[in-house]
Amino acid sequence: MTIVLGVDGGGSKTHAVIVDDQGQLLGFATNGPSNWETAGLRGAQDAIREAAERALSFGGRRFDELRSAAFGLAGLDWDSDVPRLTGMIDGMGLPCEYALVNDAFVALRAGVSDGYGVVLVAGTGAVAAGRNRAGKTFRTPGQGAILGDEGSASDVSDAAVRAVADAYTGRGPATTLTEELCSLAGCRSAEELLEQYSRGVQAPRTAAPAVMRAAEAGDQVACGIVDWAARALGESAVLVARRLDMLEQRFDIVLSGGLFRTGSEQLLSVMSEIVHAQAPGARLSPLSPPPVVGGALMALDRLGITLDDERRRALEQATGDAVRQRPWMTRA
Repeated sequence: MTIVLGVDGGGSKTHAVIVDDQGQLLGFATNGPSNWETAGLRGAQDAIREAAERALSFGGRRFDELRSAAFGLAGLDWDSDVPRLTGMIDGMGLPCEYALVNDAFVALRAGVSDGYGVVLVAGTGAVAAGRNRAGKTFRTPGQGAILGDEGSASDVSDAAVRAVADAYTGRGPATTLTEELCSLAGCRSAEELLEQYSRGVQAPRTAAPAVMRAAEAGDQVACGIVDWAARALGESAVLVARRLDMLEQRFDIVLSGGLFRTGSEQLLSVMSEIVHAQAPGARLSPLSPPPVVGGALMALDRLGITLDDERRRALEQATGDAVRQRPWMTRA
């Protein structure tokens, strides 16, 4: 039996799956962060190796049985990162060849059937990436607003704090976001919230769902924040498609990350308007399976193995179940 390893390594967690050539999930494990920029190279390597070893152990498989692997890692942002992260993975002593990409690309592979398209990741940060049918790739830096990547769930939360401050000082209109953010922060008033912020207490960066709810209820300030985030993200997707000469083609834009899990119809509607004005053949496609599925598919791609729709759906379902419902498969 041919078995492969897929890894999705980020700033908060690492997922590893072991899959056979029929798409059957043999093992799953989760571990702590493996972004080398915060965990260090040794810490990132340990997190990845431990997750892989436990996924193998759960499936009753050995490290030397692996025939292919793929690693989607946060922190693989620049050409200078390639040799250091290649050295890190080589140091694990894999018995097979592997693919090493930024984690946005495993999310893309998890969301498309043919490996081509654009992905928008909007969670703690925001990034847009894509691969065209010729195999050319492009991605934005993913380093925040200063370098042009805006619209993340964290950005939406920060905009909500600014809206509360504007309402408090009179620069802007009153907004129900004041009550929402005070509730999230455990504060009795906007003044208390802003005082804590001014004294170095981090304002909640988990307010995106509250902003979406307020917008849905008709709060105009919240609606403005959602519009801004949607336009920023839509423009990033168009940028990537333009750089890859895809604007006249049909392709999926995979939507990954916490902001898209809010289910905001306004967010998707405004993004669709921005995208279709320049890429009429694009289709917005919220990502359903965990991104680590893309790592497994990439590893199978390297062996020339393509799963049919039924086997792929089964893999997606099994991996989703492992992530959501099987804490006994994860590290305590």
